[in-house]
Amino acid sequence: MNKWMKASMVLSLSAMLMVGCGKGNNNGAAEESTTPPTSNASATAETGETLSPVKLTWYYPLSQLQPDQKTVEKEVNKITKEKLNATVNLMPVSIGDYVQKMNTILASGEKFDILWTGYLLKQEELVRKGAIQPLDDLLTDYAPDLMNDVPQVMWDGLSIDGHIYGIPNQQINGNRLGFIVQKRYADKYNLDPASIKTITDIEPFLEQIKQNEPDVIPFGSTFSSAVTGLNSEDLWVLPGLDDHFYIKRGDDSYELLRYPQEDLDNFRLASKWYKAGYIYKDAATAKMGDYETKGLMAVQFNNVLKPGVEAEVKAKNGGNEVITIPVTDWFSNGYSATTNQAISRTSENPERAMMFLNLVNSDKTLYNLLTNGVEGVHYDKLSDNVVKAKENSSYKPNMDWVFGSVFNAYLKEGQPADVWEKTKEINATPNVNPVGDFKFNSEPVITEIANLNAVWGEYKKGLATGTLDFDETWPELYERLKKAGEEKYVEEVTKQFNEYLKEKGLVK
Repeated sequence: MNKWMKASMVLSLSAMLMVGCGKGNNNGAAEESTTPPTSNASATAETGETLSPVKLTWYYPLSQLQPDQKTVEKEVNKITKEKLNATVNLMPVSIGDYVQKMNTILASGEKFDILWTGYLLKQEELVRKGAIQPLDDLLTDYAPDLMNDVPQVMWDGLSIDGHIYGIPNQQINGNRLGFIVQKRYADKYNLDPASIKTITDIEPFLEQIKQNEPDVIPFGSTFSSAVTGLNSEDLWVLPGLDDHFYIKRGDDSYELLRYPQEDLDNFRLASKWYKAGYIYKDAATAKMGDYETKGLMAVQFNNVLKPGVEAEVKAKNGGNEVITIPVTDWFSNGYSATTNQAISRTSENPERAMMFLNLVNSDKTLYNLLTNGVEGVHYDKLSDNVVKAKENSSYKPNMDWVFGSVFNAYLKEGQPADVWEKTKEINATPNVNPVGDFKFNSEPVITEIANLNAVWGEYKKGLATGTLDFDETWPELYERLKKAGEEKYVEEVTKQFNEYLKEKGLVK
């Protein structure tokens, strides 16, 4: 691999730059009630006790809000009313707005029940803020099947200070980096996938698209530091932080590195590609998902080139066929809490919220209603377990991993029949980060982290899209980071990491 691959370039799978969402994040739909009459259901608990009616609220991100959200919500509530005597307010938020939206909601003390947590909204920080509640007793009492179905390594990954704070959305538990390329352009310009060994090997193809396809965006992803360093010949990322801490692979001293050149080279490459015209000129402000759904992105980067991803991504690329080109082997941080559900500290019905999460992860009909919509309205079944979205469907989120265990998902047209078996095999065999179970306690530096995040927030989109030149921007940015508490933050991370190394017996 060349120096760019050593930077472990990871680019955002999702449209991180999408902006704007309607009030209540319901696509501007009227705030109508979707609660069926109470008389239509008489759900009982396992004890035989009749459950009183409750209404739950669930926040989660989507790359694009769905026009027919309310239709799906009504059908979801038919199931939950019958089985749990509960109705659920589904509150999707545009993924580009999710962090800001949820931070506002949490700060306001709004009463709600369930929120998606993961690579955007970090569980550990939510715990320190008192925003989410421990789930140990709730799992034992209301979701024993779910407790048993999830591998222990995942519960360990979702535990903080000895308590479980999240329900994992089971999926591929590893990463393989590479490109997703629209097949029509790969065929037209005779792209040889075998010739693409590193990130920069794709540049000649991007240049061809730029020169010959003026209405198409050559490269439609962003350079994101969200999971930078997860894989490289030289670096492992230190998980659970802001992803700019690393250790050298094979270094028995486990020296902690902050902002190594391999990391910073990611942003330099973004600047280079932006100046070359490979990245859309308004990428920092545009709703990139709109271009994706119209099939206007020739190449995207993906950090999880999982089995069957071609069929999944085809649906998101205007129905255009795609090919995948991996540039790494599989690797993993162990279990990193990248996509999960948590129960809000303000929930007035945490028991019913847990029952609902248990149902989402065990009831295949409910799960596929959330992920695919209503059969015959939004998709058709090609067989008992294979579905195809209707061409003009007004509900196709294509983000199954947001809702629950993907192992409950119907196969999308084109996915291999053994996709879930292959996925589980990969989960059992990836190259694992030796410090992947490190957990950082942010409490001593919570103010510094908030200040640092605020500073990074002013620059991140510009750097991730190359619209800000990194070498010109970095000196100013780093000075601001130092004033925001960078040195105290690094000191605390180093202290806790060294303690972790000693406790684990990795150093004396």
